[in-house]
Amino acid sequence: MGAVEFRWCVLVVLALAHAGCSDRDETSPAPERPRLAEGSFTAELGGVGVHYEVHGQGPVLMTVPNSWGLSLQGLRGMYRPLEERLTLVYFDPRGMGGSSAVGEESDRGMAAVRDDFEALRAHLGLQRVNAIGWSNGAMNLILLARQHPDSLESATFVHTVARFTPDDGRTIQEEHPDFVRKVVAFRKEMENPALGEEQRDARQRAWWLEEYFPLLFADPDAAAQKLVAAFGEARFSAAHARFANGEAPTFDSREDLAAIPVRSLVIAGAHDMLPPERVKEVHDALPDSTYLVFEKSGHFAPIEEPEAFRAAVFAFLGVSDPPR
Repeated sequence: MGAVEFRWCVLVVLALAHAGCSDRDETSPAPERPRLAEGSFTAELGGVGVHYEVHGQGPVLMTVPNSWGLSLQGLRGMYRPLEERLTLVYFDPRGMGGSSAVGEESDRGMAAVRDDFEALRAHLGLQRVNAIGWSNGAMNLILLARQHPDSLESATFVHTVARFTPDDGRTIQEEHPDFVRKVVAFRKEMENPALGEEQRDARQRAWWLEEYFPLLFADPDAAAQKLVAAFGEARFSAAHARFANGEAPTFDSREDLAAIPVRSLVIAGAHDMLPPERVKEVHDALPDSTYLVFEKSGHFAPIEEPEAFRAAVFAFLGVSDPPR
C-alpha cells in the first residue's frame, strides 16, 4: 500500500511547548459581535444550497467543515461547550446533511468547502470572522487564511500539520504496522462492488468511530463513550472520504504560512499519531501565533480535555472571565 494512501488517515501531531502570540495593536477593532438568529437554515449561495445552523451567544466563530464527509452535527458535538460565550456557525459540506447534492466530484473537495465558507460569511453580513478548523478542516483553514486573510479576525487550528509527505506515510507504515494492516483490510472491504452507497456509508461510520478514531485518543479505552457523545448524531460519507484520499498526492502549506497575517491559535495533542514537533511547524511559520499542547490528548482535544480546550479558546478570543 502506497504511503500517500495514509494521507487522510493521519492528519496531525505535536509536542511540548507553549509560545506566546505576537503583540497586537491595541487600537485595532474588536471582533464583530453581530446578532445572528439562532436556528437551522438553508441559503442559496451561488447556485449551491448551503444548510447551516447558528447556536450560542457572543462573538461569531465560524467552523470549517471536514471535506472527508462529516455532517455539521459532528463538529457541533465537539464544539457545543463553546456556545456558552460564542456564536457558533456550522454548515454541511455539499452532498452532506441538508446542503445541495453533489453535482460534480469536485463538490466533495476542500476548495468547495472554502468557497461555501466565504459565500456563507458574506450572506450573514460578516466582514471578518473568527474561524476554527479541526484536522482536515484545520488544514483547509490554512488555505482559506492564505487566500482570504481579510475575511478572518482570527484562526484556531486544532490538530493540523503544515505538510504530509510520502516520507510521513512511510514512517507511519514502519512505526504502526498494526494500523497499516487495518487500513489495508478496510480499503479492500470498501472496494467490494456488491456494497451499495448506504452500506458503504455505514461501514465508513463504523470504521471511523469504532476502529480508527479510538487509535488517535491518548486513552483508547475512554474513546467509545466520548465518540458516541460527540458524533452520535453525525452523518458520514464514504464517497467524500474516497475523494479526500485521492484529492492530491501531498499536502504542503509551508510556503503559505509565512504570508498569513491572521492572529492564530495552534492546538496540538501530545499523543497524536504523528510526531509532536510537526504541529509546531505551523506555529513557527505563522507570523502571529500562540501554540498550546494538550498533554492528555491525542487527536481529539475538544472532547479529551473539554474544560481545558474551552478555556483556551475563550482566552484566545477574549471572552473569559477577567482574572480576580
